[in-house]
Amino acid sequence: MLEHKPDGCGKMSYTYIENVKMCRFNDKGFIYRLIEMDEDIPEWSAHDIDFDADIFDGLTQYIGMTSNPHARAFAHRNKKGNNMMMQIIASCGCETEAHYVECKKIWEYKKEFGKIPPLNKSGWSGA
Repeated sequence: MLEHKPDGCGKMSYTYIENVKMCRFNDKGFIYRLIEMDEDIPEWSAHDIDFDADIFDGLTQYIGMTSNPHARAFAHRNKKGNNMMMQIIASCGCETEAHYVECKKIWEYKKEFGKIPPLNKSGWSGA
């Protein structure tokens, strides 16, 4: 059984391989981007893992977070299209860190391109 670090946040005590194996129904947070592919992806829950991904490469259509990449990839395909590939780009040890990393990636994208990724939504709702 894997154990969290005592503070429950910060750098994870899991290895990269353990994260890949435990990517479904877990207690970790993942930051991902959706990449628009040239053709439809046959596997509805297909995803890639690249912690060194360049979100500024012109392929990023959406940046988000999830604790269940399989279910989230499936949900996105219903709304955003069958040609979207999920690519996990970061791993977080708690939901607070995941919110921070997601927002930071979206902000970095906006600073680079002057707008958020095309499929992300922005607004002041709840503020």
